[in-house]
Amino acid sequence: MSKLQNDNGGALGPLSFLKNVDTNFSLEELKAHLLISQITESEIVKAINEMSVKFTKKRDQITDYVLDHRQVSAYASFYLPTNVPKLHFLLSQLPESVLIDFKNRPFIDVGCGPGTFSLAWKKCLNTGSHVEMIGVDSAQIMLDQALKIMNGFYPKDNFSVQKKLHEKKSTSVLFFGHSVNEMGIDKALDLIMTVDPEYVIWIEPGTSEVFKELKKLRSILIEDYDVLYPCPSHHSCPNSWCHQVLRTSHEASVERLSQLVSLDRKILPMNAHVYKRKLKNERIKQTSATIIRFINETKFSFEYEVCYFTENENKNSIIEIPKKYLSKTLEKHFKNSSVGERIGFIVEKDLGNKLRVKIKEDEVLSNE
Repeated sequence: MSKLQNDNGGALGPLSFLKNVDTNFSLEELKAHLLISQITESEIVKAINEMSVKFTKKRDQITDYVLDHRQVSAYASFYLPTNVPKLHFLLSQLPESVLIDFKNRPFIDVGCGPGTFSLAWKKCLNTGSHVEMIGVDSAQIMLDQALKIMNGFYPKDNFSVQKKLHEKKSTSVLFFGHSVNEMGIDKALDLIMTVDPEYVIWIEPGTSEVFKELKKLRSILIEDYDVLYPCPSHHSCPNSWCHQVLRTSHEASVERLSQLVSLDRKILPMNAHVYKRKLKNERIKQTSATIIRFINETKFSFEYEVCYFTENENKNSIIEIPKKYLSKTLEKHFKNSSVGERIGFIVEKDLGNKLRVKIKEDEVLSNE
């Protein structure tokens, strides 16, 4: 992960508290706030297996689970704690100034489900209890579950739920959690135009099909918004597929559930973007590159494909990082790095088909 610099050269980096935020939730912690608090592990496993079939093979039945209290409780038991780290990772890639700005803005969680990303937002940013948070979902049982979870963990907070948004909230952060994919980009754009938020964020499934749709939405948004992540600038996207792949771990009881339902939740692909309303006659430019693909690790080097801004365009290049220039700490970091991390580097040599680079170590490790 890297620091960023603004156009004035000021160093920016993620808030130090993000390094120490524990995003793990145990099954026991969550159970007290589930709609069915006495649900057993075997009932959770059975329900998750049934849902998994609908998510992958019986798509015509995909929304059935939101009509059942027990299945919603099972969903929250497993998918909430395994999705929370996605937001923590995304926030860790943003400048400190942006995270500070987030802390006092209304947060609108579209497609909130059981409150996954509302809980993650609160956990990561430690926002004040006075800050308005709104969960939006078409399923009433999901709203009931989100309300119970948020009131359970943060009983003094200003969290409310509703089925539809009808009002303008121009100072808000409008967040889509796996919901642009469900509603489609036309409805998402209508909602953005209605709310007119300061920020638009989404975390969506990390598939090539979803990326193609999100790329269309990006092309519309950049008329009025700057891309803060993952793109280095508002210029054209050079990729046919770009996504992030987070490597993470979970609390022991949640890892056990993963094993019982045979679903790997340690490697999490996603499509995550962050947009900010552009300032008049100004556009944000990044000075770091985003890792978009792991290529290879040899005895002597790491190779990645990165996207960065150069010669007035967003461009993809293969970079070779010689291990001989890396400390043991930095070498260990790259062995466990996630696709989507930002890094700073200096080009040492143009090899024709790739660039040999030297990593700015203090920037990469500043978020460790």
